[in-house]
Parts: sequence; C-alpha cells; structure tokens
Amino acid sequence: MYEILALGTQYYIYKKLKEAGINKFIQYIFVLWGLTWVILGFIASYDFVHPEYDIFSIHTAEILRAFALTWIIITIYGFFSFLVTFALPRRHVFAIILTIIITIYSMAEAYFVRAKHIEIKTNEITENLRIAFITDVHIGGLYTHWHFDRVMKIVNDSKPDILMLGGDIIDGDMKYREHELKLLTEAAKKARYGAFAVNGNHEHYLILDEDVEGIIKDCGYNLLINERVEAGGITIIGLDDMINGWLKPFIKPEDKNRFVLILKHRPGLPFDADEKNFDLQLSGHTHGGQFWPLGYFKNMTVPKDSRVLVSNGAGFNGAMMRLFTPPDVMIIDIVKE
Repeated sequence: MYEILALGTQYYIYKKLKEAGINKFIQYIFVLWGLTWVILGFIASYDFVHPEYDIFSIHTAEILRAFALTWIIITIYGFFSFLVTFALPRRHVFAIILTIIITIYSMAEAYFVRAKHIEIKTNEITENLRIAFITDVHIGGLYTHWHFDRVMKIVNDSKPDILMLGGDIIDGDMKYREHELKLLTEAAKKARYGAFAVNGNHEHYLILDEDVEGIIKDCGYNLLINERVEAGGITIIGLDDMINGWLKPFIKPEDKNRFVLILKHRPGLPFDADEKNFDLQLSGHTHGGQFWPLGYFKNMTVPKDSRVLVSNGAGFNGAMMRLFTPPDVMIIDIVKE
C-alpha cells in the first residue's frame, strides 16, 4: 500500500515540478531517487517480515525499510503541500518549504515523548498502586538511544510499583541495542511488585530471527503468554497478540473483589469480556494513527469503553515521524476510594 501511495505522490510531484519549469536534471534525480527507495523499501520490508528469505541481514533490512518509509511519508507530505498551495504564485517553492517544515516538526514530535497521567479510583485494592505502561517503542530502524533515554527517564522519575510492556517493544536486531536493553533491565529491577510484558505483532514478525521472548525475559520481565499472575494486590492477565484471546478461563471467583487488569497489545476486547469480569485493559498498537488524520480511522477500531486505555505508544513504526499524535508513556495511579 505504501509503495503504491509513494509512486502516486511522486508522480504528482514530478508533474508539478515539470510544469513549474524546474531543471530537467533535478527532475531526473527526483525520479531516480524516488524509484530507488520505493524498490529498496519493498524488498527490505518483505525481507524484514519474512526473514527466512535472508535477502539482507535483519539489521540492514530494518535500516533500509526505515529510510524508505521516511521518504514515502515525506512525499505524501509533499503531495498535500502542493494541494494546499494551489492558489499561490510559484506554488512549487511554497510547497517545498511547507514540506520541509512539516517534516522537521514531525521528526521533533516523534522525539518529544510525554508522560500521560491517569487516575483510577476503586475499592478493590488494599493500597494505592502506580503503573508505568510502555508500548510500541519499536526499538530498531531509526529509533535512537536519545529517544529511549527520554522514555525511560519518564518511567524512572515516576517510580512505578509495577512496570508493564504492551508489545512491539522489539522491532530490529538487538545485537546493536545494548544500551536500550540495559535501561529496560534497570527499570525492571526498580519496580516494587515486578515488571510484566506481552508480545505484540512485531515480536512475532521477528521470532524466526531473534529470541525475542528470551531477550524480554532476560531483561527481568515476566512475559505473559495467555496467563494470569497476581502482583501488588491486583490480578494481571496477559494475552498474546496472535489471537484475540478468551478471558473467562483466567477469571477466578475471588476476582469479584479484586482489581483485574488485562494487558493486551491490540485494543480489541477479549471475545468473552464484559464489564463484570475486568476493571481495566491496557493496550497500544494503533500509535494514535501516527499521522494526522489517520487517528480518526484508528479510533474506529478502539472499543468505546472507559475501561480500555489505549496508548499512542512511545515510539514510531518505520518512519521517524509523528504528526499531531505525540508519543506517550502512561502513568496510571490506581487509588483506593
């Protein structure tokens, strides 16, 4: 889909540059550059999702894929920039300037992750609890140490009792990510009642090439694959991403008087969920759309249920950009009424 969009937007921009009388050499460079990244991006993306073909090493594939997606997003910005400047003289100049401004802003927004504080009151706990929830970091590609330093500073400053990873944490060759793994390990040790995680779809993409489950466990996280644990006086049910999951097999009679939390990558409710058998679900996956106005369409997939909290995610998928969908780390205070 992205490749088709890229070809369409690049052809449109090429036509507008040609109509504006831009030097033919620049036109040819634009066409060659665009086609190169569309082709490389398609091959790298296919190889990344199907690592058994081994066209590139996983590290090379993730980098090429990330650069290609970044270029594709820039051309889409360029397409809309030409549309909104249609009435201006020398529109190609204004369109290019607008594209550059939006690109720089999007890269900055992807970097400045924020803490999103939420308070939930209940009579089903014996003491107040603070949960730090991180999801959709996508460590890999163009994701930098500086991005993750900001994420983990928010976590460490919040001093959580429980730390939770909501999936799509790992998204590349972890041999090059010792710094990130060290920060994850240190944070897990500080969580008073432990650290817990579930797989996202991107962990499953990588499972043939990387021992992603072993990596997460080695960092000190209890990886929940369709199982239930108790920590800090609450029940935590972790559902794996490969299936939507059933909730009732994990519910016990004593949970009527306990706070039950579902940790699940995608925001869809378990098949058999209702308001009687859980109190809170933490999910991610949507990235808030990552780019405006896609968030409006993503919101259609999110249950209209106050018990489901969906994070925008603390990273980005592929392109190092976000537009009006800032990344976040959720800090959830469960307070005794």
